[in-house]
Amino acid sequence: MSEATRRPGGLGIAARFTLGLGLLASVVAAVAALLLLKGIDSIEGDVVTAAQVEVAAETARLEAFEARRGSMKMKSYTAANEMPVQVGSGSIEVQGMTQDSKVLLVSSPTVGNVPGETRTFYAPANDDYDTASRILILIVLTCGGLAAVVVMMGAFTAKRLAAPLNEMVEDVMAISRGHFDRKIRGRDAAREVAHLSIAVERMVDDLVESQSTEEALAASEAEQENLRELRRHLKPMPIDPPAGWTVGTLLVEADGAGSGDFVDAMQDADGRLITVVGAPAAEGMPGALLMAMSRAYLRSGLLGGSEPAVACDAANTSLHRDLARGLYCAVTVAAVQPDTNEVTLVSAGLQAPAVRFEAASGQLRKLQPNGIALGFDKGPIFRSSLENMNLQLAPGDALFLFSPAAFECVSPSGKELGESGVYQLAKIAIHEGLEAMEAKLRAFLGGAPAADLAFTLLRHDAA
Repeated sequence: MSEATRRPGGLGIAARFTLGLGLLASVVAAVAALLLLKGIDSIEGDVVTAAQVEVAAETARLEAFEARRGSMKMKSYTAANEMPVQVGSGSIEVQGMTQDSKVLLVSSPTVGNVPGETRTFYAPANDDYDTASRILILIVLTCGGLAAVVVMMGAFTAKRLAAPLNEMVEDVMAISRGHFDRKIRGRDAAREVAHLSIAVERMVDDLVESQSTEEALAASEAEQENLRELRRHLKPMPIDPPAGWTVGTLLVEADGAGSGDFVDAMQDADGRLITVVGAPAAEGMPGALLMAMSRAYLRSGLLGGSEPAVACDAANTSLHRDLARGLYCAVTVAAVQPDTNEVTLVSAGLQAPAVRFEAASGQLRKLQPNGIALGFDKGPIFRSSLENMNLQLAPGDALFLFSPAAFECVSPSGKELGESGVYQLAKIAIHEGLEAMEAKLRAFLGGAPAADLAFTLLRHDAA
């Protein structure tokens, strides 16, 4: 499982918030309860002391005035030391006046045969200790403090939980402004936030990758269009062959940038008919530039009257000087002198034999002169390996040149064209023309080929 889809471990937001707040509330509640108990105990002690003081003071005052109590209903209690105590409230007479008072009667225990004495104590009828108010104030303060602490802790926890989200927002905003190297923070946050940060980072990576792919695709399409335009502008020279001769060229373009294979045809000042098929060792823009350079160097020599071998040698010298190591261009050049029917065939490394049709026998024959590609060697080895092949084209004979990639053409069903298929195409081109051959080739392929395919046809028409 990838990092983007793996759920981070640890507590989630709800669990962290609930656990943290619960623990804090428990601690604060325990402290508050302890403080409340101590406060109530202190109030109780103060109230008891105040009551004792009031009883002592009231008793001393009323005894000094020889107070007399009237009849009153008494309730009996037993003290902690098991002494009986009677408590009652009513009117007492003090110096001829009556007042309300609380009376406590305590009988001392009998000692021997001597009965115990009953003592009278007095307390104010209405105690004004305000115990309830003090306890209420204590409870309010304790609960208020508890609530304040819980709120502060909740705010602190919420801020801690929100901080990674704010960081993520900042990172996403930075990425939206073009800072694609910015990483999404927040992986140490709560589980849901960490999972969200991973998901957002994965989404950003996908968007950046998609944008890069779109830019690369747009650049590739622009390059393909530029290469198509370059090939369309580098057309063979218009030729007006003498009677009895046919010169044809065909370039079947591949989808996309293509392989850069090219075809050329020209006629020099002496009326010589020349065809060229070339295959650069590069694709895309480098292949197109290599094709243009090779074509230009060959044209310069061939139109200047040089023999094919001499023109190839000059082009090889120039390309070896100009090209980086590893780049080369393979070509086959055929030049025919119409008045003598003589053909000179030179192959500089093109791995596709020329096909000669002999009308007298009705047979196709392969012609493969020796030679290495243009640009491999600066001169001596290239010249010693180059072979001139001379032949005569009788009326009805033809010479067919093609790209090596034609052998590798594959139909939609997976069938390869191969050598026999190419020779069948050569027969169609020789007898029916290059247009009929192209239709047959496209029907076999079911569309455009995978690489550029170049074809030329030199035919000595029968009388």
